[in-house]
Amino acid sequence: MPEDSLVSAAEVARLADVGRAAVSNWRRRYPDFPQPVDSSEPNPRFRLSEVEEWLREHGRLRPLTRAETVWRALEAGRGEVELVDELARALTYLRDPAAAGSLRTQLRTALDEVPAGKREDLAEELFEQHVERSRGELTTAGELASLMVQLAGQARSVFDPACGAGTILREAAAQGASELAGQEVARELATLASARVAAKAQPGARIRIEVADSLRADAFGEFQADAVLCDPPFGYRDWGYEELGMDPRWGYGFPVKSEPELAWLQHCLAHTVPGGTVVMLAPASVASRRSGKVIRQALVRRGVVRAVIALPAGSLPHTGIPVHLWVLRAPDGEAGDPVLLIDAGDEKPARRGMVNWPAIHEAVLQPWHSFADTGTVHEIPGVQATVDPIELLDEDVDLTPARHIPAPATTVNADDLERQRNQLVTELERLAGALPGARSSGAAWTRPATTIGELVRAGALLYRQQTARLETTDDPDASGRRVLTGRNVAGGTGPTMRLAGESTDLIELRPGDVVVPALVAGDGRPVAEVITESGLLLGPNLQLLRVDPERLDAEFLAGQLRSSRAARVGSVTASGVHRLDARRVEIPVVGLAEQRVLGERFRQLREFEHALRRLADTGTELVRHYADGLAEGSLAPGD
Repeated sequence: MPEDSLVSAAEVARLADVGRAAVSNWRRRYPDFPQPVDSSEPNPRFRLSEVEEWLREHGRLRPLTRAETVWRALEAGRGEVELVDELARALTYLRDPAAAGSLRTQLRTALDEVPAGKREDLAEELFEQHVERSRGELTTAGELASLMVQLAGQARSVFDPACGAGTILREAAAQGASELAGQEVARELATLASARVAAKAQPGARIRIEVADSLRADAFGEFQADAVLCDPPFGYRDWGYEELGMDPRWGYGFPVKSEPELAWLQHCLAHTVPGGTVVMLAPASVASRRSGKVIRQALVRRGVVRAVIALPAGSLPHTGIPVHLWVLRAPDGEAGDPVLLIDAGDEKPARRGMVNWPAIHEAVLQPWHSFADTGTVHEIPGVQATVDPIELLDEDVDLTPARHIPAPATTVNADDLERQRNQLVTELERLAGALPGARSSGAAWTRPATTIGELVRAGALLYRQQTARLETTDDPDASGRRVLTGRNVAGGTGPTMRLAGESTDLIELRPGDVVVPALVAGDGRPVAEVITESGLLLGPNLQLLRVDPERLDAEFLAGQLRSSRAARVGSVTASGVHRLDARRVEIPVVGLAEQRVLGERFRQLREFEHALRRLADTGTELVRHYADGLAEGSLAPGD
C-alpha cells in the first residue's frame, strides 16, 4: 500500500486494533486527527500516511501482521482489476513459485519471508482480506460449501456454473475430485477461483475455469460432470429470458422471467451425467411459488428431486431470507423413489451469518446418509421425513419441507396446566387490589408550566443522548456491558444488547435516571421508565434525564412524560413513527413534596401496567397450551 493510499474508518480501526466507534470518537475529540480527503459521509476516507503518523504519535499504532505486510506490498500502486490479478499470482506463488509468473520484487520478498508451513493459511487470510475490503463481492461460506460437497458424495468430476471465487470447487478439490470445472461472469473472480482451486487440487487434477455468462453463453457445451454444485445469484431477472426461449436445456419447462433459479437448476441438470447429482442453493420461495409449479411438477414426476433441505433463516451473511438446498438426480431411467425432506430451521442463528454449522451438518448429513443407503429415514416430527412423490403432486406442488413433515405433537400436562391456571387466578386477584384509587379533584390544574428544556437550562436536570455509534451485539454469550436501547424501553423488555467494541464516550445510567425513547411506534404515546439498577449503558434512540433530587422527583417527571399531553408536542416521521424531543414537553410547576406524592402514584400505575402485561403474556401462553391439548385430544374439558 503506497503512502498516499486512502483508507476507510474500518481500516483505521484495524490499524489501531479498536472498534469503528473509537475512530469516530477520536475524530470528535482530537482536533489534530487527520481530516478525510473526501466528504462521502458516513464512509470517509483518510490518507494512510497521515493516519499512521497520528496513531504512532498517540501510541496507538499496533505492529502489522504478516498478512497485512504482504497485503501492502500486494496493493501498492494497483487498481482493483490489477490488484485481483496480482492477488491471484500471489496465491499461486505461495503454492508453486515457478507457476506464478512475474511478481514485483517488493511482493516476492514479502512472500519469501513466509515460512513454508504458514503459506496455505496466509493464502486464505489474503483472500478473506480481499473479500472484506471489496464489500460488494459475495462468496459462499466455506462451511456451506463443505455441506454441499458432502451431499454430493464422492465425485470424480465437479462443475460449478456460478463459481465466483471458487469456494465450492476448492472444497471439492480438497475432497479428492480430479476434474474441476467452473464458469464465472466476472473475470477477476474467475482468476481468483483458478488460483484458489489449484491450491487444494491433487497433483495431476484438471482445472478449467471459463469467463462468461453461464446461461447466455454456456462455455461447456456438451460437458457433463458427476456432480454439479451451484450457489447462483438470487432473484436476478436479467438471465436471458427474452433470447433463450428455444434453448434445449429447458427439458422440464421454460422458466418465467421471475424464476431465474429454475433456469439455473435446469442448466445444472443439463451438465450432469445420468444418475449424477446436483446440489443447488435457492431461496425458500422457489419451492412454493405458483409460477414455478409446472417445472416442479415435471421434476417430481420424472424422479429428479431427491431431497429438499430447509436451512435456518439468517444462514447467509448477506441476506436474511430463508434458503433451501435442493438435491437432484439427473434422470437415469429410474423414477418413483421417495423424497427426503429435512427442516433444520431450529438452528436459527442469533445474528445473520453467525451459524452453528457443525449442528447443521449433523442435522442434515446424518439423515441424508441414512436415506442414501436405505432409501428411507427415521421420521422425526417437525424435523425430517420421507414422502412418496405422489404426495407432492397436489394442486400446489409445494416442496417446502415444513408442509409435508408431520408436525411435532404438543406435549400437554394437565396437572401442570391446572397449577398454572390457579397461579394466574391468584395473581389476577392480587393485581386487582394493586390498582391505586382516585377521586375527582373538581377541576384540571391551572398552575403555571415550564418545559423540560427550561429545567435543563436552570440546572434542575441533565439531558443526554448517545451520539457516538456503539458497536453492540445481541449474542447471548457475549461478555460486554449491557446497553439499554429505545427499542427495549418502548417494548417493555430488559436490555438485549451488549457492548462489542471499544468506545471512549460511554454514558452509564444510574438508579433514578429517567429514560424516554426518541422514536415510538403505534399511537405515539411516550414511554418513560425510571432506572432501578446500576451498570447499564445508554444506547441509541434513548433520551436520558438525570434530575437533581433536591429540585425534581424522578417518578413525577416520568409520569408527566408518559401522559397524552406529552405526546402532543411530538411529530410524525414520513414512515409513520412518532418522534419526541423530551425537552419540549411541558410539566406543571409543583412543589417537591407534592411531586413526591404524585410520583409515588405514577410509580404504582407503572408497576401495575408492567404486571398486567406480564400476566397477559402468561395468560395467552396458557390459553394456547389448553387449546392445543383440546385440539389434539390430550386434554378433556374439565368442570
